[in-house]
Amino acid sequence: MRRRKHDPALAQVITVFLAAVEIKDRYTYGHSLRLAGYAVALAEEMSLPKQQVEDVRQGALLHDIGNLFIGERILQKPDELSEDEFEAVKQHAAIGAAVVSKVKGLEDVAMIVRHHHERFDGSGYPDGLADDRIPLGARVVTVVDAFGAMIEERPYRKMLTMEEALAELERGAGGQFDPRVAEVFARLARERATGWPMAHDGNVLLAEVVIDGTLT
Repeated sequence: MRRRKHDPALAQVITVFLAAVEIKDRYTYGHSLRLAGYAVALAEEMSLPKQQVEDVRQGALLHDIGNLFIGERILQKPDELSEDEFEAVKQHAAIGAAVVSKVKGLEDVAMIVRHHHERFDGSGYPDGLADDRIPLGARVVTVVDAFGAMIEERPYRKMLTMEEALAELERGAGGQFDPRVAEVFARLARERATGWPMAHDGNVLLAEVVIDGTLT
């Protein structure tokens, strides 16, 4: 994989995408920023090439960009979605990938966006891919996306503690999650938890990442 040079114009495009997300759905915006931190920490722990780490960071930032095209009534619904509503939400992965793929330089990132809801056992969406047919960057984002969702307060359920969320990841290894990716993330989180900064809700932030890729 050839490493791309840093492109300020590309960073500006991502900034615009995220600004649009923030205007429509403040929760998704904050969730995506946190996920970028988790994803970079995990990708680096897995010793992925620098360009792949960058693709994972951008994929985490943009993974829910397709929510811009999902009705606010569904996104903000405080209780469980109906079957039809869930089918509508599932479209966000393919829609987001279609949008991101139009930006030159983000083609690999678009594949992360498209496949971040695939499951390791092949029962995910949109394409029902399994095991290593799912791009590795998408498997990384799948793990951190699930972890981030579990430790954040949602209208329809309470957040889990970090240890409860990690236990859920471990239970889902081989089903929803790539076992190796889930194992590395769980180990990393437990090793670093006591020394890392805390989010406002008392949960650990593995890292904080600004949009142009600089770690803080």
